[in-house]
Amino acid sequence: MADQCVEIPPNHAQTALGVALCIGTFLSYLPQHIKIVVNRSSEGFSPFFLLLGTVSAFCNVNNIFLLQLNSLLCCQVWDLGDCLVNSLGVWQISTQWFMFFGIFVLYQIYFPAHLKYALPTSTGSSAPSHKTETAEWAAAQAVRRAVLGHMALTAFLSFALAVTFEPQDWQIQTWAAVLGIFSMVLACMQFFPQIYKTWCRKSVGALSIPMMLMQTPGGFLFAYSIYVRPGVNWTSWITYLMSAILQGILLTICIAWHFRERRERAAAERCREVATTNALGASETSPLLGS
Repeated sequence: MADQCVEIPPNHAQTALGVALCIGTFLSYLPQHIKIVVNRSSEGFSPFFLLLGTVSAFCNVNNIFLLQLNSLLCCQVWDLGDCLVNSLGVWQISTQWFMFFGIFVLYQIYFPAHLKYALPTSTGSSAPSHKTETAEWAAAQAVRRAVLGHMALTAFLSFALAVTFEPQDWQIQTWAAVLGIFSMVLACMQFFPQIYKTWCRKSVGALSIPMMLMQTPGGFLFAYSIYVRPGVNWTSWITYLMSAILQGILLTICIAWHFRERRERAAAERCREVATTNALGASETSPLLGS
C-alpha cells in the first residue's frame, strides 16, 4: 500500500475552494431545514423530486467513494492533513447528500396532516367511516420505502466490491461509472416534478428561496471543484452542473410566484382598508341621516 501512495503536492487554491464549498453547502441547506421546522410543514414539495434527488445524491456518494478509494486507503499511511486534502471530494459530495437527505427526512416528519387523508364522505349510515389515504401521502410513504431500500442495496454492493477488488480493477470502475451515469440521469430528471408542481400550485410553499439563491451559483463552483479532484471523471461532476442549471429554472419560478403573492397580499390589504374606511364612514353618517 505504501508503494502506491504517492503524495500529491497540495494545490492551495483548489483546497481552499473545496473547504469553502463544503462549508457553503452545509450552510446553504440550513434555510430550507429551518423553514420546514419553523412552519412545521413541508407542503409544496414533490415526493418524486425528493426521491430522485436523494437517490441521485447517494449514487454520487458511492461513485466518488469508489473512484477515490485509493486515496481513502492511503489515509492509513498519510498524515491527517494529506488524507483530508486528497479525500476532499468525498467530503464535499457526502455533505451535499447528507443535507439533502435531511430535507427528505423533514418532509416525512412534517408532512401536512390535512393532506394525509381524504375528507370522509357522508354515506347516511351510522357505521364509522374509514380514513382514506390521499394519493400524495401514499406516494410519500412509497418514496420513503424506495429510498431506504435503494440506500441499503447500493451501500451493500459498493462495500462488497471495495473489500473484494482493488481500486483500479474493472469491476469497481464499471460499477462507479454505472452509479455516476445513473446519478446524472436522475439529476437531470430530478427538478422536473418539482418545477411542474410549483408551477401548477402557483405558490412557493415550503421551498426556500434563500437556499436556492445560494445553491444555484454555488452549484457551478461545486461542479468545477469536483472536476479538478484527482482520480475523478465526468460522471462525478456532470450531475452538479445539470442540477445547477435546473435549479436556476426552479428558482426563477419561485421568485415569480413570491412577488405575485406579495402583490396579491398587498391588493387584499388595500381592499380591507377601503372596506373598513367605508364601514366607519357609514356608521358616522347614519345618526345624521336619522336626525
